[in-house]
Amino acid sequence: MDSEPYDVVIVGAGPGGLSCARHLSGSGLRVLVLEKNDRLGRKICSGEISSKVKTPPGFDRGHPWTEIHVGTDTTKTVVRLSRPFLHTVGRSEIENHFKSYSDATVKFSEPVTKISPAYVETPKGRYGYRHLVGADGSFSSVRAHLGLPSENISGWAFHCILDKPCTEFQMHWLPKTLPGSYGYMMSKNRDKTMVGMAWRGEFDHKLAAQARAWAGKTFGIDTSRLKTEAMRGNADYRGWEFGNVYLVGDAGGFLNPLTTEGMAYAMMSGEGVAKHILGKPEGRAIMKRMADAHIWQVRLFNLFTNPRLPFCWMLNWVLENPNGKVRRKLFDWVFWNLIDG
Repeated sequence: MDSEPYDVVIVGAGPGGLSCARHLSGSGLRVLVLEKNDRLGRKICSGEISSKVKTPPGFDRGHPWTEIHVGTDTTKTVVRLSRPFLHTVGRSEIENHFKSYSDATVKFSEPVTKISPAYVETPKGRYGYRHLVGADGSFSSVRAHLGLPSENISGWAFHCILDKPCTEFQMHWLPKTLPGSYGYMMSKNRDKTMVGMAWRGEFDHKLAAQARAWAGKTFGIDTSRLKTEAMRGNADYRGWEFGNVYLVGDAGGFLNPLTTEGMAYAMMSGEGVAKHILGKPEGRAIMKRMADAHIWQVRLFNLFTNPRLPFCWMLNWVLENPNGKVRRKLFDWVFWNLIDG
């Protein structure tokens, strides 16, 4: 083990971990980021960023999406919007940007194998810490160390990868095909497209097969020859501060269960935890706002995804004709609150 413990050890070099490292930069603290993969951008997720992701002047936010193809079990409609709701960048670009603005030490290919109250251990070394930040995603070793379950709102996505840029942003609400699920076509990065389905609950090979079949039929593609990916998302928030141990992003359950947007919340929570470690009151305020917002996201998610409640079918009614006069007003109000909030 290093002779002196690090002031902060961050487990995970994703948007949350690197955001935390960036906001600790210049403080004089000795910060270490441990990443299990051999490079940045390896997590399976989309390459879309919303308006909540703040980027510096001159940063190329990528392709702006101003149309969304809204589908249900029986309909498909194009909704044109007054301004971009997402931009296509790519996870690796975002992460490399944050890393370039950080003075932390980042070590790759170092999966954490053991955590104690004084140190973390990897196959390559043992590192003492004064503060520990878990930014290691839905299967967080830091969350497991704290004994926190992930069982209330966690789900899986299964999709096929098309080796070409995405030309249409599509979201399909599917209360009849598979209650609590949605289908999608979106960008993985600037050069690749993801088509598939996400559902609540544990991974199931039968559901994955159903998602593959649905994608093939819906998008008119032969999915049998395409590479596939499965990923888990965690929206089971149970707190962010545990003494000198903190959780950000998916590790803390800060995924939005309504939109499955994760990068923005990871970055925001990384900033909040960093500022809290630095003794800035703003840090706790950021985390409180996120926790309060998450409560409402979960409540709405539970209402909309339960087919036994009328809210599920009210949403279905809106999405069957989102350009209708009354329905469009409802669509815009809900949509922009989710995107901007």
